[in-house]
Amino acid sequence: MEGKYRAAIIGVGAAVSSGKKGGNHQIGYTHAVAYQGNPRVELESGADINENNLKAFQHKFSVEKGFADYQVMLKQTQPDLVSICTYVGQHHPMIVAAAQDGVKGILCEKPFVGSPAALKEVHRVVRETGVKIQVCHIRRYLPAFMRARDLYQSGAVGEPLMCIAGIAGWDLSEWGSHWLDMFRFFHNDQPVRWVFGQARVRGLHGYGHAMEEHAVAYIEFDGGGKGILDGGMAMNGPWTMTLVGTRGTIRIEREDTLEIDNAAGRKTEKFSSDYRQIWQHLVADLLDWIEGGPEPVTGFTSMAKSAELNLAAYISALRGDRVDLPLGDADQQINEWPVELLARRSTSGQ
Repeated sequence: MEGKYRAAIIGVGAAVSSGKKGGNHQIGYTHAVAYQGNPRVELESGADINENNLKAFQHKFSVEKGFADYQVMLKQTQPDLVSICTYVGQHHPMIVAAAQDGVKGILCEKPFVGSPAALKEVHRVVRETGVKIQVCHIRRYLPAFMRARDLYQSGAVGEPLMCIAGIAGWDLSEWGSHWLDMFRFFHNDQPVRWVFGQARVRGLHGYGHAMEEHAVAYIEFDGGGKGILDGGMAMNGPWTMTLVGTRGTIRIEREDTLEIDNAAGRKTEKFSSDYRQIWQHLVADLLDWIEGGPEPVTGFTSMAKSAELNLAAYISALRGDRVDLPLGDADQQINEWPVELLARRSTSGQ
């Protein structure tokens, strides 16, 4: 164990996954497998408010130290690495506590933070402590998505016009945050100029917060490319996502197949989608960053912008107006999950 990074997980996950929208998943197990697959890491501890879930996790991964209170765990075990696998509204205080207790690296689940004010606070903590934060937008590591970006930006289908995706039965945050991040990825992380958002919010709750029944985000990048994400309805038949250029299209099926249509005809390319390997890559990149290497593609500098875009789509729905980015001072003062504000407005009849 000497010389290894000591890792801990906050929010270990359910003993039995529901597999359904709303919560009760096992993402902490995925983090545990990734840590235990890296010879430079020792998974030492876990924290969860659910005693049965915690015991099941400890037994599954032979983790000796378990805690009901994550702050006690941080103080007593002083981990080098922490995974935050709880619901979005809990991320911000956990990030602050971990950073202030000397944690070197944080792997945080998405959506990243629950409000613009929380995002602003995390920026401050990163500046003051130097903590390295990765957000688990792991599709940036998938070969099919990397190939699609390279084709889209190299002119294989002409000038980039539009990224289109729809998510049947889901939302703009718990699942949609991945696709908004992919829109940024496909546009080489160019700054977002603006976002229009609209949402139908009734009484739906999940993951510890209000959720929309249906929402749409429409965005524009500095280079002129755009994106449309339908959080609720599928848009592309069998396709996960479609990238439209001036002279063709790239369709992504599942997360391992591309169909390219351009002047040369139609071509299909297939790729590996080994998620275990991808998670290993994520952990290795974090360790290399801590040791002085470059910031990974899922590092805080970029991921903060994906989080801002996600929040801005809801703020646009709340305002009934376009939101220009970066967020202004007034919007950065919002200290609550914007969908909660939309839900209260819906129930009040306003």
